[in-house]
Amino acid sequence: MIIFFEPLFKEKMWGGDNLERHFGFALPAKNIGECWGISAHPHGETKVKKGPFRGTKLSTLYEEHPELFGHFPSSSFPILVKIIDAAQDLSIQVHPDDCRAKQEKSFGKSECWYVLHAEKGADIIIGHKAKDKDVLRRAVLEQSLENHVQRVPVQKDDFFFIGAGTLHGINKGVLLLEVQQSSDITYRFYDYGRKLAGKERPLHIEEALSVVKVPDEDVKRKLPLDAAFGFGIIETEGSNRRRAHEHGDYLAVLAGEGTIDGETVQKGDFLMVSARSPYTLEGRLQIAKATMKGL
Repeated sequence: MIIFFEPLFKEKMWGGDNLERHFGFALPAKNIGECWGISAHPHGETKVKKGPFRGTKLSTLYEEHPELFGHFPSSSFPILVKIIDAAQDLSIQVHPDDCRAKQEKSFGKSECWYVLHAEKGADIIIGHKAKDKDVLRRAVLEQSLENHVQRVPVQKDDFFFIGAGTLHGINKGVLLLEVQQSSDITYRFYDYGRKLAGKERPLHIEEALSVVKVPDEDVKRKLPLDAAFGFGIIETEGSNRRRAHEHGDYLAVLAGEGTIDGETVQKGDFLMVSARSPYTLEGRLQIAKATMKGL
């Protein structure tokens, strides 16, 4: 079964207009930083776009029709698929793992990034060169954290895995697809002194220090075997017959146009194929595919 989702958009102080320019989305406001395409998180739930479940929240679909998800052994839908448009640098931040996040009744947050567009000279932050947490604490208090972070140049089609506890930041000029655990817990180390409604956004220094990895200079360009989700890119021309993962395929159309089992798809569509269902891709398409794995 093919199920399409209606994406939702989040205005961010660092957002821009690349979601409109690159995907043709009709944006509801300026400075849209995120498009949540497949989400059951209470901070932003996507709904079924059409068909017999039209208007149904993903969380409701997951609860009432577990067969569509292969009876995945989790009480809540565990992944989130989004696109991020960084017109300005995001904060330097870190996320907790599953064990720590349980204190906040949430999944932890590991994520992966697939770069869709990068301006000339763009980079991202992954990891740091500090030898211990005291060095990091002093750097934050002295506003010199940027001297310790590890900057990685990026270009289109680059892939990175950002495990929980990894210090990171998406910088100006990068548009990327993110697949993550369904969590919205972020601990900010540094935010460039930016203000929201006249006040600097809060930092979470002690929380961040409690979960950050030290040392951490490893840049992962592949998913580890124990990742909480799977990820891959499907490139197809003509006809391609496939079968969905045992817990379903979760798809974001990144380029091209065509059909999936006769349903028209185009760039910017988000959809799922129910558990173990066979399906046929027709046309010229580039699709990001996420899958759920045991946690």
